[in-house]
Amino acid sequence: MTKISIIVPFYNVEGYIEKCIESLISQTLEDIEIICIDDESTDNSKDIVLKYAKEDKRIKLINTKKHSGQSCARNIGLEIAQGEYIGFVDSDDWVELNMFEKLYNRAKIDDTDITMCQSYLYDDKTQQSYTNDYYDLKELEKFGENVFSPKDTKNEILKINIVLWNKIYKKDFLKRINVRFTDGYIYEDLPFFFETYLKANKVNILWESLYYYRENRRYSTMQNCNKKVYDRIPMVEKTYEILKQAEFFEEKKIDIISWIIDDIFHRYTLLDNIYYEEYYNRMQALYKKISLTEEDKEKLKTSYCYEEFCAILKSSYYEFWTFLIEKYKSTNKRIKAAEHKCNLDIIAIKDYLEQYKKEAKEEKERIETWWQNHCEEEKNKVIEIERENFSKEKVQVETWWQNHCEEEKNKVIEIERENFSKEKAQVETWWQNHSEEEKNKAIEIEREFFKKKQEEIEFWWQKHCQEIQNDYKKQLEEQKEYYEKKFLLVRITLKICRLIEKAKNKIKKIWIF
Repeated sequence: MTKISIIVPFYNVEGYIEKCIESLISQTLEDIEIICIDDESTDNSKDIVLKYAKEDKRIKLINTKKHSGQSCARNIGLEIAQGEYIGFVDSDDWVELNMFEKLYNRAKIDDTDITMCQSYLYDDKTQQSYTNDYYDLKELEKFGENVFSPKDTKNEILKINIVLWNKIYKKDFLKRINVRFTDGYIYEDLPFFFETYLKANKVNILWESLYYYRENRRYSTMQNCNKKVYDRIPMVEKTYEILKQAEFFEEKKIDIISWIIDDIFHRYTLLDNIYYEEYYNRMQALYKKISLTEEDKEKLKTSYCYEEFCAILKSSYYEFWTFLIEKYKSTNKRIKAAEHKCNLDIIAIKDYLEQYKKEAKEEKERIETWWQNHCEEEKNKVIEIERENFSKEKVQVETWWQNHCEEEKNKVIEIERENFSKEKAQVETWWQNHSEEEKNKAIEIEREFFKKKQEEIEFWWQKHCQEIQNDYKKQLEEQKEYYEKKFLLVRITLKICRLIEKAKNKIKKIWIF
């Protein structure tokens, strides 16, 4: 079995990858495999690694299907690693030539799950190397060459260097706890460290600086993460959930919460202005998830950022910056806070104007909608009233006409009956005074006359009835014309309403703008 698998994810590091690979292929421990995962580089990084891979069979070049970040690349490396131990190296860093031999030998002697070493910091701008207590693991000096467990370091747990690259992990141990990096996030080493460290049985330290960590590199992930700065919050939250499973959590609860509060807020102070508000909202959401008793709150007052923590819990983003100006009024930090507060004031005014325009537009639309509905309602009311009046008047006219026709008909019949009776009496009287012959002639003449007279009367009656009927039709037509004119008046009224509505809209537009 290969002794150590070294996982090296890389992306656009053509100026640094060569030095990194040279330091690995020149290791004094030769029984290693170097797993290089190309995260879809767009520069010559892949070609450089490919050149080395052709010359050294220990190098395995793997390509991701798309640009997915270091987390995904490292998970790919974990899946294919064949070594007894696993180490990680960042593609822009390099290591001492005996680093992995020394780490491996120390791990084998003590049969540890995790073995750590010290490291150098290399400033890419000044080209100088240096160390500090954090990377020198000063908090763990008391253990010396001894093996220890996470429980032994409960007081130092939050001060241990959490980076991946100054450690090697026993593969069987990683497989047993089934640990993976969180895909799609940076700061992924934070939860990975605590999940592995807290589950380790045995840990030891090689007290030598063997790793060179390059900082202040242009275009590095940590220098150019843009919106990925927000990843710190979910990664810290995940770490908090991991720490809650530790057997010493209740004992160190306040220290852990204090560390979370300070870490999240410290990152906030390092951001560019464009990330402040979104980061603040996410930070506030995380802080509100932390469950605290009154006793916890009292103990937490020793936290460096306790005042900020309390302010964030109850303040809006705008109010929080007012708080910062007041707190930092005696320090240089006040200048930066005041400048940002001024920018917030400008943004607030713009937001107010935008809100005013939005509300004015909504009010205008509401009035227009009401006016349309009101006009429609009034129109329907007028039409309904006119329809009812027309129906009533129509019934009245028809009733009157029927009664009038019947009366006129009866009058005519009565008059004609009286005239006929009178004429009949006259004829009978005359007839009595004449001879039988004359009587017969008269009867014949009268019969003819009566017949003609009857025809005239019938003709006259038909004509008279026709005239009466025409008068009735004429009156109906006049009534119809009257109601048509009245309905036309209603339509004209509605059209005037619409013209008034348009005029009002124009007046409102002029008023608004």
